[in-house]
Amino acid sequence: MRNVSIKGFLLLSIVVLVLSGCAVSRSIVDIKVSPGTNPANGKEVKIVQITDGRKFEVAPKTQSIPSLNEEEIKDSKITSRAIGRKRNTYGKAMGDFMLPEQRTVQDLVREAMTKALREKGYSVVEQSSAIHQNGLPLEADIGQLWTYITPGFWSLTLEFETIVRIKGNVFPTSNEEEIRGYAQMSVQTGAESNWIETIQNGIDDFIKNLKEKLKSPN
Repeated sequence: MRNVSIKGFLLLSIVVLVLSGCAVSRSIVDIKVSPGTNPANGKEVKIVQITDGRKFEVAPKTQSIPSLNEEEIKDSKITSRAIGRKRNTYGKAMGDFMLPEQRTVQDLVREAMTKALREKGYSVVEQSSAIHQNGLPLEADIGQLWTYITPGFWSLTLEFETIVRIKGNVFPTSNEEEIRGYAQMSVQTGAESNWIETIQNGIDDFIKNLKEKLKSPN
């Protein structure tokens, strides 16, 4: 009986730990990447299109699959801002993480791509620029961009993964590459700051991996 009581106490403690650090509601987090500035005399490129190709499910088999409720899945204004799902120790959804209104995952990926390109030596020209028409066109499709939590006995694991397929003549051996960004953190609570840090680390990993894949512009 004593062993059963101890196990029950430990399980209750974990539940309390999770709930105390992770609000059962929607959190708005403004994740941004400083895109930097264009290098002098860099080869001009332009990001002409970024598509959010993520597939959302109401009751996914794993936490890594993007999920929202049935009505929200039909609303692109919601799905384009969704970046993570909160869950309790039993895997039940308790809330989610959203970018602010008027900001989307496409914006986040565009900033990350711009930073990587500029740090590699490319000049990313805006549509309003007079030299935009001369820029080498790039397209991107977001297959994954999601943050999720996996409860453990003594701690929680936060994970972020993004997979973006980029098309354009900026790679050494092909015209298309799949770039992944990943981050993982073992934490004691699902505090919002832990989620933000995990996402930022994953975006930084994406930027690093893209830079490694890009060919030199010279």
